[in-house]
Amino acid sequence: MTSSQSHSTKLSANVSADSNGACPHCHQPMKKRTTSTDGFQSALDKLFPNAYGLEEFVFETKQTLVPKGFYPHVNTLVCVGLCRDEITSPFEEEIEDMWGQAFICGSLGGMLFCGETGFAAAHHHAPSNGFFVYYCFTHIAIDHEGNVGAVYRTRSGMNEKTTACGALAAFTNEIASNKLNLTFNEDDIEMSMLKKHIVKKTNLSTDPTKAPSLFEVTMAAYETITIDLERHVKHDAEKFKDRQYALFTGVQIHGPNGSDHCWLGKASLLIKGEFSPLVLSANPSSQVQTGSTTKSH
Repeated sequence: MTSSQSHSTKLSANVSADSNGACPHCHQPMKKRTTSTDGFQSALDKLFPNAYGLEEFVFETKQTLVPKGFYPHVNTLVCVGLCRDEITSPFEEEIEDMWGQAFICGSLGGMLFCGETGFAAAHHHAPSNGFFVYYCFTHIAIDHEGNVGAVYRTRSGMNEKTTACGALAAFTNEIASNKLNLTFNEDDIEMSMLKKHIVKKTNLSTDPTKAPSLFEVTMAAYETITIDLERHVKHDAEKFKDRQYALFTGVQIHGPNGSDHCWLGKASLLIKGEFSPLVLSANPSSQVQTGSTTKSH
């Protein structure tokens, strides 16, 4: 079976699994919200133009990279940096379905706090002339009304709206309430580092009279993740001249009815120490029905 056939078969299987209205694991009826998603679509198009469905995105990255010598399950190690939030898991699953088991390098907000030791460990899991693919994304939610940050987590039995990313929302609220604390807390290592690191690496305002929105904080997190990823990969490339690296960074977007999208902020290749832009083989369709809707949040 070809990759395209496998892709189509998987799509058909997912649609079939959704159509019966029951959980494929416990066979209990699944809660579904059938409210209009016009507000979500408008917000998605405005904030994240040209967003992809998760499956579409991972498939197109593979289609783009195979002609360049990156072969799934053959010569390529995939590294994934996402937030610890359980609702990011559909993205990781799509990536691992395509590329095989991933080295996990993300933390709260998708920040890359595995550091030099973590990246060195990942880079020791492939030969000196190996190929690496990185998917490093922060995340945000948009509900059916277009409210940024709001998401329903029906899989855990919650009927109330919750927030994503919770860590970035807490950071946003600290700034707005003039209670930003940038001291290091050993009992809250990732959160204290998240705040300090984003403030250090970006031009994000910490002035409560000019408080940033959750969207602006999320984009600052994306920018920070991109800077950190490029630095760590560049460091490895200086030692291993024959390795090739593909880097994808952006924002995962959780939508209504368990849908997920991703916005690609930057894609690049690093070959022989030089970065070059990477253009995917197909343009995305940002309509809401293209989102990955196989699982509820």
